[in-house]
Amino acid sequence: MIEKPTEVHSIEPSPSSPESSSTNLQPGKIIAMLKAGETARTVGVYHGKDYDAFQIELADGTEGLIIAADTFRVVSR
Repeated sequence: MIEKPTEVHSIEPSPSSPESSSTNLQPGKIIAMLKAGETARTVGVYHGKDYDAFQIELADGTEGLIIAADTFRVVSR
């Protein structure tokens, strides 16, 4: 559940490790902005060197990363 405006970033491979794995991804450009009250489905959790993020799927099927912060909370349905 989004509580404050939250940026959704594209998912990019890490330049230093192009292999596809959860530790070799990084956030790219901003592709959407979620507003308070909106929801998105979590499909993965990433623990990077400099950030933690949730991989989400938007209503239109687009997937992206939201950086762990105090702008949202994870709830189960």
